[in-house]
This record gives sequence, C-alpha cells and structure tokens, in this order.
Amino acid sequence: MFLHQPLPGVWLVFAVTVLVTMQGVIFYQVGGRIQRIVTSKTMTTDIRSATLIDFIYGVILLIFKEWSNMPMSTTWVFLGLLAGRELALRLQLDRQRLTQTWQAIGADAGKAFAGLVVSVALAVGAVVAAP
Repeated sequence: MFLHQPLPGVWLVFAVTVLVTMQGVIFYQVGGRIQRIVTSKTMTTDIRSATLIDFIYGVILLIFKEWSNMPMSTTWVFLGLLAGRELALRLQLDRQRLTQTWQAIGADAGKAFAGLVVSVALAVGAVVAAP
C-alpha cells in the first residue's frame, strides 16, 4: 500500500520547505489570527498572567500524559483554560460584561469546532481517496 513506501527525498525537502515557509508567514504576521484571539482576552499580555496560563496548561498536559488513559485534545484544553480564566476575571472585575464574555467564549468554541469539522473532513477525504 502507498503508506508503507518510503518517502522520496524530494518530497521530504518539499514538505519541510512548505512547513518552514508557513511558519515564516505566521512569524511575519506576528502570530496572525490565533494571536489576536489570545491577546483579545483580559490581561494576557502581562507576562505574569501568560506564565501562569502556560504553567497550568503544562500541568494539565502532564497529568493527561502521565496519569490518565483518557485521550484529549490540546486545543480544547487550551480553549477551556482561557475560557475559565476569562470567566473568573469577569466575575471578579466586571460582571456587567459577563454576557459579552459568554459570546466571546462561544465564538472561540465555534471557531475550534469549525476547525475540527474541516480536519475530520480532510481525514475522511484522504482515506476515501487513497488507492
């Protein structure tokens, strides 16, 4: 079958070139859309807050990797962490904007779900199209 054949060097160089180019575009755009989503959250540009988010995210990933047999999606964990943090800050700082916070969380979850649908469709298409 096709998947068991070794990848020719030309295709490997092509794939690495495409990935490095895509990474360069993301760096050129200073993070692009995903960075705008993260910075739209309350106080995420503060290095202390960002470090705390990263630390908690790392602990969650470590727990799921080392002590749990449950499969998980890192994207959904990160979105859940940001959503929970945003809700906690809104409850503490400004309860009047709580409806806007729920709308933003719903929009973020909707974008992630759309990405999930696209990735599943691509995976199913690749399996169906495989000889």
